[in-house]
Amino acid sequence: MKLFKTIAVMMVLSSCAKKEIPDVPPAFSDPDWTRLEIADGREAHAVYGNIDDTLMVSTLTEIYQTTDKGKTWKKTKVNNQPIYGFLSVKDTIFGLQSNNLRKNNLQLATFSQYFSLDKGFTWNWCRKFGISEQRSQEFATIYLDNDLKIKLKENTEAFDGGPTNGSGYVLKSDIEIFKNGTSKILPVPFDNQITNLHIDQSGRLYVSATRAIHDKKTGKYASTEKNQPAIIYISKKNVRELINE
Repeated sequence: MKLFKTIAVMMVLSSCAKKEIPDVPPAFSDPDWTRLEIADGREAHAVYGNIDDTLMVSTLTEIYQTTDKGKTWKKTKVNNQPIYGFLSVKDTIFGLQSNNLRKNNLQLATFSQYFSLDKGFTWNWCRKFGISEQRSQEFATIYLDNDLKIKLKENTEAFDGGPTNGSGYVLKSDIEIFKNGTSKILPVPFDNQITNLHIDQSGRLYVSATRAIHDKKTGKYASTEKNQPAIIYISKKNVRELINE
């Protein structure tokens, strides 16, 4: 009988704990943000272009294009890994395949085996044309002018009893705004894990995300969305308006 009571209590506590995990909203609706999904993409990473013309998105293992504002997506390349940055050099786009190199405390997206001359619709092998694979740019960082920078802030929590040396539990990433020597976190109306940032010529901010959901207060992993989309949130306003609100 005692064993039965113990199991019953554990079931009640488990049920209560589950209720504390935030439910994924059935539909995203916000006056300042639009949400796009690439079905079964699992994670969105680097973004290039703009939603009004051609938008290119790297998912967990592929590159996709949309020319109809996200209604349909065309797979243009299979990478078997994410692309961490799209580097534009004149009329050429390079897909940067690594983001683990740090130089002067800056995290960089580096190394490109492939390039595109048509906004990512087709890709060519750099070595075939004798083009250098050694490319780099600052990872997930946007410079708007000399005193305004937007950067992805990756957060971790040290393992129990361990040192705070950058390794530990992965928490929700933030969007950090640096302006006139100060910094602040840009509030966003979603709790998905953020992986990358992009800005288009109209000043709209694109936030790449995964289906992982984090707790609003602690930033710790709480649940996942039921489906497996790659997710992109796009600001409806110029990002400067969001920063000044």
